[in-house]
Amino acid sequence: MTWGTLIIGDDYDSLVKEADSGRYWVTQQLLQHPLLKSGLILDEELDVTPQYSPVLEKSDTSTLSPTGWFDGTFGVDANQLVKDLRRRRRVHKGYREEIDDTISLIRTLKSMEVDSLLSSIPWIDGYEQTVKNLGLSDRDLKSLRKFAERREVSLKQACIQWDNANGVLTKLSQLNDLDSDQQTLWSEAVEKRNEAKKMWRHTLHQTDTLSKDEGVWLSSAAELLLEKGPMGSRQIVERIIKYDARNKGLTPQKMGALLKMYGSEHDIVKNGSRWESEGMNHDLLLKDPWAYAAGFLDADGYITITKRGEPRAGMIATGTRGRLHCEQMYKTLGCGVLQLDLKIHKNSRRSQHRLQFYGADDLRKLLKGVLPHLQLKTTQANAVLELLDLRGRSSDIAKNRRVDLYRVVKYANWQDVNGKELLEEWKVDEQDLASMEAVDPEVIRLVDDAGGILGDI
Repeated sequence: MTWGTLIIGDDYDSLVKEADSGRYWVTQQLLQHPLLKSGLILDEELDVTPQYSPVLEKSDTSTLSPTGWFDGTFGVDANQLVKDLRRRRRVHKGYREEIDDTISLIRTLKSMEVDSLLSSIPWIDGYEQTVKNLGLSDRDLKSLRKFAERREVSLKQACIQWDNANGVLTKLSQLNDLDSDQQTLWSEAVEKRNEAKKMWRHTLHQTDTLSKDEGVWLSSAAELLLEKGPMGSRQIVERIIKYDARNKGLTPQKMGALLKMYGSEHDIVKNGSRWESEGMNHDLLLKDPWAYAAGFLDADGYITITKRGEPRAGMIATGTRGRLHCEQMYKTLGCGVLQLDLKIHKNSRRSQHRLQFYGADDLRKLLKGVLPHLQLKTTQANAVLELLDLRGRSSDIAKNRRVDLYRVVKYANWQDVNGKELLEEWKVDEQDLASMEAVDPEVIRLVDDAGGILGDI
């Protein structure tokens, strides 16, 4: 069983499920990776080939770079996931080839995630291999996503120093015998390269330079905020000292300074006068997630049908709060593709966060859940749901109906901008579009079914 056959459908051999349910679950999850849902296919040789899709163009490769996708999906990073599968391979020897294919795909996806992240950071252009040489562990990648722009000067300096030292070593390595001066140059270049690596590591992980006590205080604050919710510096200190009296040397001023300088490395952000954890659960989302999702879609989202007839929906936000909302929405709804810290354009210092819906199941779940609460995009939601129900129908009636639905949705989305031009292009008027929208989907299905029966006769 190859990856090509795995993608055909969801009905796999039951014996395989029983023999290695862990591997089967992993394959199910991997097929939800944004790299695959954004226009990538796999052939029988496990060759990952990009097909045309707007998100794959060079100017927007950052859309393929999810933040910590493996950790968020499996609870472990890609390296640990591979180790776990290798252990399973020793037990389920009959499925060694299939497990090897799964491992190969994990490595391929992880490598592409890294390349996508690097291509999304403007100043790294030309330094991609240097950055990989300096170090890109999962911890490094997490910090690079957060601090690549803020700490650009020091990180770029580390790259330049590494390249210069490496250039000297490359030239000297081509010589057969080194004299004393050349040996000195060699030693200095090696030292410079090591210094560059230290500069890279310390810039990405500034908390590594803190004292033991300061590190404990920050970790305690992170755990406290995640468990108890937002607090001010004084409240945090009072709770920490209450739990462990040995922390009496900690003051609200010290805590405030530590959080201001290093809080972001512990996923702590400032919201007004209080600090909060990026991973906290917001009651706003938990009370009525579908009503909240509907408001998000109406205000900062889209529901559309592409020119090729592909249904799409998504929510877009910016800033720290927007990132939190997208993350919590993704966890609460349990569907969609989460894409964080995306560049608006290549040279932009601002970033976007998106929760997007491509697959039929994800779209149905989203739109049926939000439909009772939508205020502005009801027309688009109904049209996309009808389009999904027409999948698999190839009659002229179904094809014509898909064209009508495309026009209904596009006009609803763009009527305030270029509605008149669209009507002229399609040679219809608003009454025609109203009639298209008013058609009962059940009537279309019945007529299409009747036509199929007559064709069989």
